[in-house]
Amino acid sequence: MTTVSPTDRVRARDPYEVLGVPKDADADTIKSAFRRQAMQNHPDRNPGDPAAEERFKQVSEAYALLRDPEAKARYDRYGAGDPRAYRPDAGPVDWQSVFREAEIPIDWGSHGGIPRTGNAVFDALFGVMAGMMRNAGLMPGETREVDLPVTLGELHVGGTRRLHVPGPCVCPTCRGSGRATGTGAMARAPGPFEASSRPSVDEAACPSCGGSGVRRRGATVDVTIPARAGPGTKLRLRGLGGPGNPPGDLLVQVVPQVPAGAKVQGRDVHDDLYLAPWERGRVVHADYHGVDVTVPRGTSDGGTVRVAGAGLGGDLVLTVRFDLARAVARSAGAWFRKLARGGDAA
Repeated sequence: MTTVSPTDRVRARDPYEVLGVPKDADADTIKSAFRRQAMQNHPDRNPGDPAAEERFKQVSEAYALLRDPEAKARYDRYGAGDPRAYRPDAGPVDWQSVFREAEIPIDWGSHGGIPRTGNAVFDALFGVMAGMMRNAGLMPGETREVDLPVTLGELHVGGTRRLHVPGPCVCPTCRGSGRATGTGAMARAPGPFEASSRPSVDEAACPSCGGSGVRRRGATVDVTIPARAGPGTKLRLRGLGGPGNPPGDLLVQVVPQVPAGAKVQGRDVHDDLYLAPWERGRVVHADYHGVDVTVPRGTSDGGTVRVAGAGLGGDLVLTVRFDLARAVARSAGAWFRKLARGGDAA
């Protein structure tokens, strides 16, 4: 057999030449050749050597093709005549099995199935591979985490907010089924890459994702904030994270927004509440950033009102101030907040 130099193997696209085995080599011979070259060029043994990284990548791709009987047969039939023009489909490759069966040490770690070798360049290679595997439905989707800023009122009494989910993400309209609502969408949203999730020819495709079950540029979802959520609360929206099989979840971190000028003492929030002079001596129902506050009759300037549970796990403590200009500004702010929520601002 003609000897092929390591440099020529890297340049060649013929997987047999890359591994240095004859075309009639059996599975054990192919695996043995892969293990020998992979261990020789492993990033742990060649830190900072881009040539070794490239050789490791090449032999890994060659073995991934030849270990799969169907992929090997396709290559033998269509690719052997012009190896450089042949483009194997790397999407369905189970890279964990590729390395484990050949006993190649790769630290898969706790990164959702993406291997970590300690080398940034080589890790980037597997980051791309992992994305391809997820897109092929061979890996679970990523769990995404996003922050949701909320007012003290929303934190106290709950509410609904619209949130942008970064893409690519599972389509929230069809929950990844690809079907339009009312045309036989599944009760349980399958992975957007499961074969059964595609709409059939007599079913209408989801108008939001075109039937793919995925929103490449992200999507908006309505998030329900439970009453007394409390700081640090995480809301899990199942199946609305990254595409995969099964789809990942979306974790929404509730982030309370303390009004400007307010002070946090422990878990309590302290601030001033401005009222108009003519409200002195009356029972006043005021809005403080979404919190309904009742000021008792006879409350004097400098007196305090406490709203239990409306702070950051504690109370909201407001000092009453009679100031016309600031009272008008407070009322205007409450009006605009109500209008933004879609309520009747009249």
